[in-house]
Amino acid sequence: MAEPSLTPDVEVNECFTELYKSSEQNITLKVGPWGGNGQNFDIISDSQLITKVVVKSGDVVDYLEIFYSVGGNSVTSYSAGGSGGDSTNKAHEDEYINWISGSVINDYNSQTCITQLGFKTNRGNEYGPFGNKEGSDGTGFTIPFVDGRIVGFFGVSGKYINAIGVYAAPN
Repeated sequence: MAEPSLTPDVEVNECFTELYKSSEQNITLKVGPWGGNGQNFDIISDSQLITKVVVKSGDVVDYLEIFYSVGGNSVTSYSAGGSGGDSTNKAHEDEYINWISGSVINDYNSQTCITQLGFKTNRGNEYGPFGNKEGSDGTGFTIPFVDGRIVGFFGVSGKYINAIGVYAAPN
């Protein structure tokens, strides 16, 4: 069965409706991506428990790496982006990500890039914003998942994270 997919201009109510439908079918929901062009990346695991997110950023989000719990051990799944920026590690041992926000700018070194990225968890903890903390002239995006969680990421990257989307699953 093909997984449902929502475009970046999706209404939040439509997102909740699709997430509910996916819970009945036991599938993940693909939301996004926001941003531009580059090499495709896909970060998702059958585990669906993200234990750590590593973000490297400066003026833009340069790098993203996700760790999952597999057999009680935290293992890296995949990384995307370049090597620039400062590293920020945030562990999510007993919580899950249920909110993402960020912004996209169309002309950073002649590329469309994610300039800011932030996460919230079911416990109310906020991580970020990573990247341009002052905001940008870019376009913002925010997606909350009230009865769901983020279980993976996809998008495009090169030297920077050029576009990002999320995989969501019901709780």
